[in-house]
Amino acid sequence: MEILLLVALGIGCLFVWAIVSGLKEGARVRALPPDQREECIRTMQFGRLRPQVICPHCQTRGTVRLRSATKKAGISGGKATAAVLTGGVSLLATGLSRKESFASAHCDFCNSTWQF
Repeated sequence: MEILLLVALGIGCLFVWAIVSGLKEGARVRALPPDQREECIRTMQFGRLRPQVICPHCQTRGTVRLRSATKKAGISGGKATAAVLTGGVSLLATGLSRKESFASAHCDFCNSTWQF
């Protein structure tokens, strides 16, 4: 029982920390001048501009933003095995889903987004 209370307390502290850091980041962005604010928001959303990349849709160079991302890609066999061996306790820490990394690109000129 005490372990569950400590885990819940730890999760609550992480939740509060995430909210506070998000509020601080929002205040920092709101303090920027309007032109810098828009660029900062686009960078957070789509990534940094990569001048060497050419958009495959409109063929323009220097308007493509790249960022790395992850997505859920099904059930991991290793995590499922660990869940069976630990009686399901490992699911609390890791979950069952497997994550796959990919790159996401966005063109500011034609406003298209794609992954590779």
